Amino acid sequence: MIRAFLDPALLGMGLHVTAARVRRAVFGHVRHEGSAEEILQAGLERCWSGEYLTASPGHYRQPWTRDQGFAARALVRLGGPWPERLLSSLAWAMDVWARRGAHVSTTINPLLRAPVDIFDYGIDSLPLLLSSLRALERGGGVPGAGAAALAHEHRDWLAAEVRHFVEVAVDAETGLVRSDRNFSAHRDTFKNGSTAYANVMVGLLGRIVAETGWGPDLLSRHFVGVDGAEPNGRAESTPDWGALLRRHFWTGDQFRDRLGTDETSGEANVWPFFSGLIEDREMQVAALATLRREGYDAPYPLRFQASHGSDNLLLLYRLWSADYQTTTSWTSLGSIYLSLLAEVDPPAAAIELDRMRRLIERDGTFWEVLDARGRPWRSRSGFSVSDVSMLWSAILLETLRDPSGAVAGAPLRVC
Repeated sequence: MIRAFLDPALLGMGLHVTAARVRRAVFGHVRHEGSAEEILQAGLERCWSGEYLTASPGHYRQPWTRDQGFAARALVRLGGPWPERLLSSLAWAMDVWARRGAHVSTTINPLLRAPVDIFDYGIDSLPLLLSSLRALERGGGVPGAGAAALAHEHRDWLAAEVRHFVEVAVDAETGLVRSDRNFSAHRDTFKNGSTAYANVMVGLLGRIVAETGWGPDLLSRHFVGVDGAEPNGRAESTPDWGALLRRHFWTGDQFRDRLGTDETSGEANVWPFFSGLIEDREMQVAALATLRREGYDAPYPLRFQASHGSDNLLLLYRLWSADYQTTTSWTSLGSIYLSLLAEVDPPAAAIELDRMRRLIERDGTFWEVLDARGRPWRSRSGFSVSDVSMLWSAILLETLRDPSGAVAGAPLRVC
């Protein structure tokens, strides 16, 4: 872990964040004028470097595999230049990894073209890379053909990456994420073991590989015949990619956050549905109702935790910004939550979407993190502050434009 913090590529990114923070302190954040949709669109434009998509135009001016994967399906559905830009971004990153002989990583230092993991092997890096390719392919047209060609060009590297992922991350007996090591994930200031989010990523990877052939099918066997029954009329040999989540994480009205506890989390109750692994509407209604009842959507959606807790928090962040990923509201999770709420409770979603519109128009940007008062988050020291104009705003923009998903003919999903 200490070695990760001392990686030259990571240190260079840290210097960039420091410089961005100084500019913010002197000049304030960049504000865009217009409607919420226009502000989101302007922020997205600033995430385009000319070669690849960055996680933001501020602190995270690098291509982040996770953030891009979150936004990929929405970028494809937004149309315009975004599918081509997503394809360019994927091609740029895959070329770096292949040339370096590196595993897919959390991000890449653009100046050094150096892969960087924050701060361990990412449980979501390969699954979300493949889901980005899959979203493009299913979108069709020239970008879709380009995504298929890109997967074919890197077929040997992708096959090796699938084998590496399964060896490193998956328990060979159960098909669940290994509980004897930690992985990087969206909540990257914490040690992440066999969480619901991590196990969503295993199911997502398995499904995409089985459907596309973009690697060896090493996971299907774990998702066939779980609990001795095949739900939803599936054939006996057909994998049910949500089976392990239902069996090990569903408690009746919510998903638990991780194995070994009944405590829940915001991400545990949106990702099974946003990934498309769980398609049961009654479960979706119950899980979102639990989040609302327990205050995960206040003051804005969505919190990782309803009450502060520092178990598994990395030591550095205990000292630096202990509340960064606990009870603060993350607009990544919030955008996903609102897209799911719009599917099952349109009137409630309309109210929440209108609140988000007012927030975006108030500040002229789309914040990364909000505090308990609905203001941009900052650490107690004041050194760390919320970033702006995040790439994942594509999810919210798509939902604002078409809450029902009727235009594209299907609900918004990660792939």
